[in-house]
Amino acid sequence: MFQQDSGLSAPQQMIIITCPSVQSRSFASYLTETLSVPVRLQNITKPLEQRLPDGCIVLFDIAVSNKKLTGIWCDILQTQTDDLRVIILNSAQQHTLFDMARWPTLCGIFSYDDSQEHILAGIKAIVNGEVSELPGTIQAYTDERDSDRYENISLTEREYEILNELRCGASNVDIARALFISENTVRTHLYNIFRKLNVKNRTQAVSWTNASLRDQTTRTAQGAFN
Repeated sequence: MFQQDSGLSAPQQMIIITCPSVQSRSFASYLTETLSVPVRLQNITKPLEQRLPDGCIVLFDIAVSNKKLTGIWCDILQTQTDDLRVIILNSAQQHTLFDMARWPTLCGIFSYDDSQEHILAGIKAIVNGEVSELPGTIQAYTDERDSDRYENISLTEREYEILNELRCGASNVDIARALFISENTVRTHLYNIFRKLNVKNRTQAVSWTNASLRDQTTRTAQGAFN
């Protein structure tokens, strides 16, 4: 099901921020031909030389980034036009919580194992200003009735990391090994997380996390769509 939003302007340009390669150049050409939108590559390790045009869609290849580069590009894109739309490509499980909440006007996230056809369909929906129910794509529009309930909760980056591990079904032992901390430290973090979120168990914490991620994405995306 798709719903058209007439308030969105058609994109003048699409930029893929990645490491230039034969594969990325081929993908850029494919998008240009299929969507009839100019697509250019931006080297992820090079500075942006000019301001992005209004209505630009940015595809950020997070698989070739690191924490420092991602932070730099988050800051750069924050200073760009308000009519910017950001799509994350090649996301892995560890990228889908704390990092994603930092992006301005985020309107789509695609996994590293999504097919090219699936990604194209999702990008088409975003280009056309439609609500996409495609799996793997975070919807840019949702019901706002409960949008304020997450704003007063402050979690540390470590607590986000632990929540992300919980979303993968990790045990306390698994979390301790993944984050190089003791099980006692994991239990302390979980106690603090449950207290902050006002939940009683891991299942409720994961439910809160999933809802919070959708809500944060919606609120950042709507700045570009309203």
